[in-house]
Amino acid sequence: MIAVVTGSTGFIGSHLVDALLARGATVRALVRCESPLASRNPRVGYWMVDLLDDRSVRECPVWEGVTHVFHVGGMTKGRTLAQFRNGNVVPTANLLSAVAAREIPLERFVLVSSQAAAGPATSPSTPVREDEPRRPVEAYGRSKGEAEDATLRYADTLPITIVRPGAVYGPRDVDFLKVFKQATGRVAVYAAHRDQAMSIVYVRDLVEAILLAAEARAAVGRTYFVADAEPVTWRTLYAEIEAASGAHPIEVQLPGPLLAFAGGAGSLFSLLTGQPVLLNSNKIALARPKWWLCDSTRIREELGWTARTPLGDGVRETYVAYCEAGELRARSP
Repeated sequence: MIAVVTGSTGFIGSHLVDALLARGATVRALVRCESPLASRNPRVGYWMVDLLDDRSVRECPVWEGVTHVFHVGGMTKGRTLAQFRNGNVVPTANLLSAVAAREIPLERFVLVSSQAAAGPATSPSTPVREDEPRRPVEAYGRSKGEAEDATLRYADTLPITIVRPGAVYGPRDVDFLKVFKQATGRVAVYAAHRDQAMSIVYVRDLVEAILLAAEARAAVGRTYFVADAEPVTWRTLYAEIEAASGAHPIEVQLPGPLLAFAGGAGSLFSLLTGQPVLLNSNKIALARPKWWLCDSTRIREELGWTARTPLGDGVRETYVAYCEAGELRARSP
């Protein structure tokens, strides 16, 4: 396998690169000029490219002999829908256009999307399925849905597969790191309702699903949700983090009106400074629904995938990795 990977220095992408290398694949990464050198793997070939420039993508020498493309990179933090489109839709369209224009005989193009593209469930008993209409609730989800549309336009000419993970956690993730810091501090603040239920998946299990989707003939032209069979609430997740760390914080649930005010203030700050912030109106829109649930029956039945990492094990591995990286301070016994 000769694989081109975007987002190789990010959370999911770096784990995918590790798995590909372990399988003996040749890995070529498309990176931006500002990509940090310290996070690059000496076993990976790197090509600098402007993913917003279709000519730059099309003329890049990275495509010689490539068999698989894993489009993992994208924008998760932004201020406007236009910014999210530049980060998620335009690069997807340019990658597909380059592969088609060069008539590369790909074995698979895998787009790693998100449950945010589909939107939340309407009840705890009806998790979202792949064949249901998409109902995103904020700009990031809309842009990921549009990236899916850009991919599906090539379904008749290229072997494409779309993977939609639920909430992904694991070592190297910066978003769940903030959750771990909250849950291991003296005061654990819930930014969403503590009983909000979500579909979740450990990064190692997600990578296994991505590789299955890249290799199984049955996956061509298909879209798959990827998540543990059992949903998780924030209350349960905090409890697992506290058990792994030995923390005993005071738990505080922020009221909805206060969250809405904080989100509006964050969006205003971002508008005035041009800098994206973690807590903004888009994040509040994600926190409002009660059930971020998806049904991963299709990938289990068609590809034989199953989530093999119990929540407690995944949380402990993640906690230890954060501590070893110096991102969390291990608590004294």
